Amino acid sequence: MIKLSSLVFSLLLVANTLWANTGEIASKADHFFKTHVSNGLVNYKAIVDQPQNLNALVEMIATVDLSNANADEQLAFYLNAYNILVIKSVIDHYPLASPLDVEGFFKVNKHTIANQDITLDEIESSIIRPTYQDARIHFALVCGAKGCPPLTKVAFTSDNVNARLEELTRTALNDDSFIRTEAKLQISEIFKWYRSDFGNTDAEVIHFLNKYRNTAIDKNAEIAYYSYDWQLNMP
Repeated sequence: MIKLSSLVFSLLLVANTLWANTGEIASKADHFFKTHVSNGLVNYKAIVDQPQNLNALVEMIATVDLSNANADEQLAFYLNAYNILVIKSVIDHYPLASPLDVEGFFKVNKHTIANQDITLDEIESSIIRPTYQDARIHFALVCGAKGCPPLTKVAFTSDNVNARLEELTRTALNDDSFIRTEAKLQISEIFKWYRSDFGNTDAEVIHFLNKYRNTAIDKNAEIAYYSYDWQLNMP
């Protein structure tokens, strides 16, 4: 009985440690975003001057154990981790005008995340997209460019991740600079690059847009794509 009780206690201790690790990452990420993000843009210069909090987050992201985390905990972690690691990549090469100024920024350069060495593109397209199959993630993942939806000041947690994805999607799809309808329908190239996430036809993409828009788009509208703004997302 004593051995069994010890085993139960040990298992609870491991579970609590895991929760604390993922919870602490979210808490520290929330503080970091609130400190350095304003109106969706990042104050990279301030982070360069005082990188300690960013470096601590990157280390935690590298070593956290997600083996017992539930789906919402993992999704929240990966969304926060992606956005933090994009910022880290910019800081490592700062100053720069665009993430594209760094060769291999998305598809070659590796980051350690949950004890796995992977690229930013792999975080998005090999983990998040196939695992969750939720197009709303495209309005939460911010690639360091002004063409992205604005970076949120609120970190994702297992408790808020679904509500935040819903809010960010509605905000983006009702933003006249992101979904342009004044003369003709023009939408972000995000909808072209990740077309299968939104629908196989223009009508299906418009149906997706209209699920979140306050003013519906004509279902027969012709879709055009405006050029992506790759300028660094800084003030």
